[in-house]
Amino acid sequence: MKKLMLAGLALILSLSAQAQENEKVDTLNAAIIRTDKAKREARTQTSIQKLDSRQLKRGFALLGSPDLVKTLQTLPGVASGTELTSGLFVRGGDGSDNLFLLDGVPLYQVSHVIGLFSSFNTDIIEEVDFYKGGFPARYGGRLSSVVDVSVKDGDFLKWKGTAALGLIDGRFQIEGPLIKNKTSINFGVRRTWLDIIKGIATPFVLARNPESEDMLASTHYDFGDFNLKLVHILGPTSKLSLSAYYGQDLMTAKMKMSEEYEDGSSSANNMNERIKWGNALVSLKWNRYWLENGWSTESKLYYTNYSSDIFSRMEMIEKNLYEDGSMMNTSLDLEERNFTRIHDFGFDSDWFKEIVFLHKIRMGIGGVTHFYDPYRYMDLIVKVNGKTSYKENTNSSLSYIGGELGLYIEDEMNFWDWLDVNIGLRNTSFFTEGKAYNRLEPRMAVKAALGSKLSLKASYAAMNQFAHLVSACYIDLPTSMWMPSTSRVKPMHADQFVLGADFRPNKNWRFDLETFYKSLTHLYEYNGMNSFLPALDAWESDYQEGKGRAYGAELSVEYSDTHLFAAIYYTLSRSERFYPSYYYSWFPDRNDNLHKLSLNATYRFNAKFELYANWTYRTGQRITGASAVIWGEDGVIDYVYDMPNSYHLPDYHRLDLGFNWHRKLRSGHIRTLNISVYNAYNRLNPIFGTVEADGNKVKGMAIGIIPIIPTFSYSWKF
Repeated sequence: MKKLMLAGLALILSLSAQAQENEKVDTLNAAIIRTDKAKREARTQTSIQKLDSRQLKRGFALLGSPDLVKTLQTLPGVASGTELTSGLFVRGGDGSDNLFLLDGVPLYQVSHVIGLFSSFNTDIIEEVDFYKGGFPARYGGRLSSVVDVSVKDGDFLKWKGTAALGLIDGRFQIEGPLIKNKTSINFGVRRTWLDIIKGIATPFVLARNPESEDMLASTHYDFGDFNLKLVHILGPTSKLSLSAYYGQDLMTAKMKMSEEYEDGSSSANNMNERIKWGNALVSLKWNRYWLENGWSTESKLYYTNYSSDIFSRMEMIEKNLYEDGSMMNTSLDLEERNFTRIHDFGFDSDWFKEIVFLHKIRMGIGGVTHFYDPYRYMDLIVKVNGKTSYKENTNSSLSYIGGELGLYIEDEMNFWDWLDVNIGLRNTSFFTEGKAYNRLEPRMAVKAALGSKLSLKASYAAMNQFAHLVSACYIDLPTSMWMPSTSRVKPMHADQFVLGADFRPNKNWRFDLETFYKSLTHLYEYNGMNSFLPALDAWESDYQEGKGRAYGAELSVEYSDTHLFAAIYYTLSRSERFYPSYYYSWFPDRNDNLHKLSLNATYRFNAKFELYANWTYRTGQRITGASAVIWGEDGVIDYVYDMPNSYHLPDYHRLDLGFNWHRKLRSGHIRTLNISVYNAYNRLNPIFGTVEADGNKVKGMAIGIIPIIPTFSYSWKF
């Protein structure tokens, strides 16, 4: 009876705190990226950063929209890759080795507009746990990082929401009780205006460029996504929640060109392109607290899907009139389609119990079935004077089924009130095409408090990855495809060691220093033809096996008070690769940025005005180019290459500025005007580079095309 009364009192206090939290409005807490202090200090893990929705929305809003991945790119240990994209290269990773979870469900593709926006709508996010190392045993399946995004439950007491209009997109979010104190809903949707803007601008462009009337070009692009979360309280100790996400990008282009010549000959070309890609997921989750034994459980069933469909058709017609009056008509009809998809059906069950404040036991089991089914089609017909002279038709497809089963246990222990130890073990088994892999992954993290201001931390984590992103290009394009480990392609593996110190001299300052070393084995890199579409039938043989290593130090210095948040994030690191088939020794990775520095600050003048600034600097990206040229009588005979990625582009730096003006109406609604400037001093940072022959030497050239971009957005919180 006593236990029941205590549990009832705890539930009442929890519901009261939730109701008060739902009533809160924006405060003067000015952090952009700041770990929740109480929760951080209680954590043993290293290399974790925690963000909430308010922190994300106060960061820089690219094109008027705040973005989770763009915020993570400012952190130490993270490289962003190509400018404006949603690349996330963590401590020597290649971008495909990040585990993105949306309410606990994996998300394979996390970018819109080829990386301009990420797939996460900040209006529906409750909090984000970002791990760069020291991974708890409950996470598995990727090598470099975990981005665990939680969608907030809808308000159980009243209806509220947000509407926002940006430069090229709009957002709408609403939440509230379907049954008061019983069932809630949270719904968010986003859509771009690019197709509408293009439709309005096209007549003006054609009016100023009449020479383009001989060429009719029609292009279309749009993206959209939505999030849905339904929560139903089953009883005093249990609830049921349904989460769903759907996002899609669609890009089409049509082109017609024709030309007539003086001799009566003519030519006509018709092109039709369509690219469609996106994600879908749905999950059903049950949470329960067991009064009898003190265990808490979270179990879910889920489905997640990623697909990409690329279609292309080209028609060419040529009419040639000869001097003898004869005519030859030649036509070419080429149709291609590239389709790739992965869809998963999975389950998870996690159990947690705290034992007399000395042990926090967590254990669980999870399984998922992966279906991989890429498909490629090509049909070519060449006709001369109406008769077929050449015909080619190819169809290729693959089909894999992969099964993955994981079990884990963690125990976080406290000794003498100053020493915390988290020991975990994960075992993962993977089955596909008659091949089975079993991998043990030990995890350990230690935290020692040397007084009330200084803490020392250390961790070790082993990770394995059974999914491979097959790509012929370093940019995250929908041409890439996910494939499983097979008998020829082994699972990738990483071991990471971290040492760190956390110093808090007072409530305003925090100093965090970490050093890390990570080794990676069974890495694979494309070695096929220079094409956007990797070979389908020969994908295993076209990828060479190698290994990697990354090591360095990361420094975070943060200051915060009621008005100002300021931070310095610095990284000194190396990222290297070794592929025996390419080069005899270690060479720098493409994202080997020796130095990276981010300076950012937010100043809140009052509840109405806040100013944001961020300056980013990093050592230039690496590229491969010839080191010498061999000339012959007829010109260049050959180029001589040294090690891969032997050149680096000029150093990268830019300044971003942002301003928010909040206005609270008598109704209690809040309206916000955001004005942001990307690349404020208009530096054309290099996106790619070339190395060409210049006499007996070689000459490099870097290309930059992204100028200053001023943007604005207007949002209404009701």
